[in-house]
Formats: sequence, C-alpha cells, structure tokens
Amino acid sequence: MKILLIDALDTADAGPWTGESWDLIIDLGKAGLRTHEQWSKRFGCEIQGLDSFRNGFGDFYQVRELLGQGCGLLVDRFGLDWWEILSILLHEELEVIILLERLTRTLGSSEEIHISRPGFSADVLHWLLKGRIKIFRPHSGTQKGLRHYLRAASRLSASQVMDVLGDKYDSSYRVRGRLARRRAASSSLVVLVPTAYVNASRTGIAYARTFSEQNFLFVNTRRSGWMNAPPPNVKMARLSSYAAWSGSGGENSDLGRRGKDLLSGLQETAEFEILQRLGRLHLFSERLQHALKVRDAWGKVLESEPVQAVLCADDSNPYTRIPLLLARERGLPGIACHHGALDARYVLKRSYGSVIWAKGEMERDYLVRKCRVPAERVEICAPALPMAVKTSPHGGEGRPCVVFFSEQYEVLGGRGEAAYRDVLPALCDLASASGRKLVVKLHPAESQRERTRFMRQILSEKQFQSTEMISGPLTEDLLAKIWCAVTVLSTVSTECAVRGIPCFLCKWLEPGGYEYVEQFVRFGAGIALHGPDEIADIPQYMEKQPTVEEARRSLWQPAEPGRLKALLESRENAAGAAPSDSPRAIMLP
Repeated sequence: MKILLIDALDTADAGPWTGESWDLIIDLGKAGLRTHEQWSKRFGCEIQGLDSFRNGFGDFYQVRELLGQGCGLLVDRFGLDWWEILSILLHEELEVIILLERLTRTLGSSEEIHISRPGFSADVLHWLLKGRIKIFRPHSGTQKGLRHYLRAASRLSASQVMDVLGDKYDSSYRVRGRLARRRAASSSLVVLVPTAYVNASRTGIAYARTFSEQNFLFVNTRRSGWMNAPPPNVKMARLSSYAAWSGSGGENSDLGRRGKDLLSGLQETAEFEILQRLGRLHLFSERLQHALKVRDAWGKVLESEPVQAVLCADDSNPYTRIPLLLARERGLPGIACHHGALDARYVLKRSYGSVIWAKGEMERDYLVRKCRVPAERVEICAPALPMAVKTSPHGGEGRPCVVFFSEQYEVLGGRGEAAYRDVLPALCDLASASGRKLVVKLHPAESQRERTRFMRQILSEKQFQSTEMISGPLTEDLLAKIWCAVTVLSTVSTECAVRGIPCFLCKWLEPGGYEYVEQFVRFGAGIALHGPDEIADIPQYMEKQPTVEEARRSLWQPAEPGRLKALLESRENAAGAAPSDSPRAIMLP
C-alpha cells in the first residue's frame, strides 16, 4: 500500500507527487470538503485527515499530564514556575506527536510511506517509523529559506515584521529599551494591563470603559498591542522603556543549569525524548533566558508604577502572564480574562490570579466543565456592552449585508484557500438570491493581498466584483448592517448573538479538538453548518436563532459598576492566595 502524507504547507494537487498513484492520502493540515473531494477524484483514492486520529478533548488532558511532569522543579525566587509558564508553548508539538503516534500504530510493515516535505511532522515520523519514510524535498539551501521567509513576511504588516525582528534579535530589550521614550511614572493608583496584541488591548479598553472610575496603565510588549486615542482613564507605555540591562546574572545562570537538568529528566518520557532528539527542547532554554529578561522588565514596572492590581486579557501568552504572577507574589489582586470567547489552553495552565472573569455562562461552563478550572476561581463579569449596540429586527429586514468573518486558518494548520473555496461561492449565491451584498471581514492579522488572491482564484469575475473585502476593527456600523454572519469559530459569533444577528458556524472546518463550535451551539452563540451544501439552507435555519435576551443571559452578563472597586478594596482577594493544589497535581486531569 502506497501512502502520501500532505504537509499543511502543501496541497495534494500541486507538487512532484502528482505524477504518482496513491492508495491513501492523509492530510496533515486542514482542508475543506471541496478540496478533499477534488483530491479524491484526481487520485482515485481515499483522503483522510490527521484529525480523524483525535480523541476529542482527551488529547488536551493527555498533554496536560505530560506537561505536569516538569512542574515544581524550576521555581525562581519570586515563586514563578518557569517550566509551567513556558511549557505551554510546547503543547501544539506534543499534540502532533500524539496524533502521529496513533497514525503509525495503524500502519503495517509493508506500507510505503511518503511525505510531501521536510519539517516537524516528517522528523517525528522518521523517528517513529525508524527511518521508513520517504520525503519529497523541495528546493534546498538559501533559496528555500529566502522563499519561506518572504512568504511569511508577505502576510504581515510592517509593524508586525518589526515585532518579529525585535523578538528575535533584541529579546533583552537592550536596543529597544534605549530607543523607547521614557514616560513619567503615574501619579495615581493604576490597574496594570499587560498586552501584546490588539485584541487583548481592545478587551482591556472595554473593561477600562466599564470601570471608568479607575485609572489603567497599558504596557505593551509589542507594537501590535498599542492603541491610539484611548479613553481618558487609560495611559499607554512600552515594556521596553522599563527594561533593565543589568539583571540577576547569578540566579539566571542557576536557573539555566536547573533547566538543563529538568529537560534531561523529562527525556525518560517518549514524547519528550522525541522533542529532544529533534532538537526542539533546546528552544526551552533559549526562551527561558528571554523570559527572565522580560520578568525583570515587568519587575521594574511594578517597582516604578503605583500598581494596585493586574488585569491580564491573555494569560496564555507567557510574556503577558508574567506580571499576573508577580502581582500574586506582591499580594496584589490579579484578574485573568480572555479576549476571545473561549480558551482551551486553560486546561494546560494553573490559575494564579485572584479570579478569572468569564463573559457569561457559556465561558464559565467551558472553563469549569471542560478545562477543569476550580469553580470558585471563576466569576461572570463581562465588560459593559457599547451604548451603540442595536438589536436586529425580526428576520433582519432592511439589513443589506451577508458577512463572512475570515480567520487566520494557517495558524492551526488550516488552508485559507480551501476554506474560501468551501464557503465563498455558496455565500455569493446566497447574497445574490436575497438581494444583498457579500462582505468578507478580515481578521486583524490576515493579509488583504493574499486573501484577495484567493478570492480571484475561486470566484467568477461577476462574483468577485460584487464582493467587498474590509479590514480594521469590527464596528457597530458594520454589525448594524448584517442580515446573517458566517464564520468557522470566531468570537464574533457571540457579538452577533447578543445583537440578535444569526451567525452560522462552519463546523466541518473547525480545527483541532477544542470543541468550541459544540460549546457555541450549546449556548446559542451560533448555528452549526456541517458542510458547504447547507449554506443555501441558511434562510430556513435563521428561525433557530435564540432571542437577544436568551443570548445575553448565556453569553454576556456585564459586570456591576462597582465590581472592580470592590475587588481592589477586598484584602482577602488582594492576598491572592496560591492554589491549594501542589504544582504537580494541578496539571493532572
């Protein structure tokens, strides 16, 4: 039996493998149904996705148990467990190893295995199959590397490119710290909001507007977190302006040595042995040295600014999570929340903050039931909805747009072009049949040039000319024009639901085993579609949309106006007691 594995960066219908016959093709990425149908028709064989080897949310519990083996063994003088903080960056590679291990157990010794390109998956399979795999090698050398970086850079804005270069070549902030403009320390107590990305900043801004009686200081680790024209009670600063060029050299060296001992011990476990053999664990040591510099910079923020609490809208990012942990060591209240609707990574990390703020019962239920966060640490406390929020009239009469909310499919191994191929032609037909216009709303990190190219390849000229693509922040003006929305699993589904806008979720395109779509549907945040053919039936499904009142009870319960002030004044909460679980036990299911 001859089997071809297609890397997420490739497609089955373009490459040196197209001239050969195959008995089975396994997609290591995530393509749409239309794409798999085309592949199957061309090669006359079954197409199977790597996702078919998943064990639902159980995979995350397995990763949690693996990561838990290193907890409690690399703690610094501030009580920060650096393995627990940084190991979350390994979770995607561990998930891939688990899936590939299951795949290889289904293969016999007589199968002929090929993979489309070198890379992490090819390296793992080479190890698991003891070299019994053939790799189609693309152009090698400098040309290959240059092409890869040019392709990646084309998807980024100039500001994002600068962030990437800064993180890679100036991780200690030595250069950026000297260039950053110093700001005078705040003269009144502030709530510190660490941020790296625009979505986390927008969530922080929403809370700042809700609690307008408090002053907030946003400190950005990257340019992409900066917000222009913030509310009067918000000040912006860059972490680089607080960077300390001399640090705790002795302690850092000791942590480095202990980190190497930790990694050596973890190699007794098969999955970590694979990571070590492939040279991936050495990245942990590099990340540790960078993270210690970031910790020292956050320490300067807490020393020089009158911080009374920390509000972190992305504590899955290790570098914006650090001040939340330092606040706990100083006895300051720490509030964790998430800028999106749900975050499965809570299953992989400890809950250090005084409290986790969920936006509604849907998020609270997911944290407690799926991620196993202690219920007493979760409180429903959403930002206030904007005053301009308008609910949709019955049936959406007078609303001229069908909106497709696009996403960064490639981040989780998806293929943007394949997703567009499944969704956009049918949505164009729906918009035309209903006398409306199709609008493609891009995620802030998507490349408009690349997405436009996809649309030109997929749509007819007439369809392309009748479709509008927009970028930038989601506005109330756009929301007020939406008759119905379609996405895969974007947070925008909750924003639509609380306004009475029907939102349809492309479940067949959902990546990974996060079970987000299932949770959205369970609490009325969207209506699931199970294939491209169901897009034409959207008008019939619109009656299933829950009422605005039902949606808001489940999805978005705004905080009481004085809630943050009460938390700040509560010495019990301000103590920020450590979790009662031991560092090892907290990571186990």
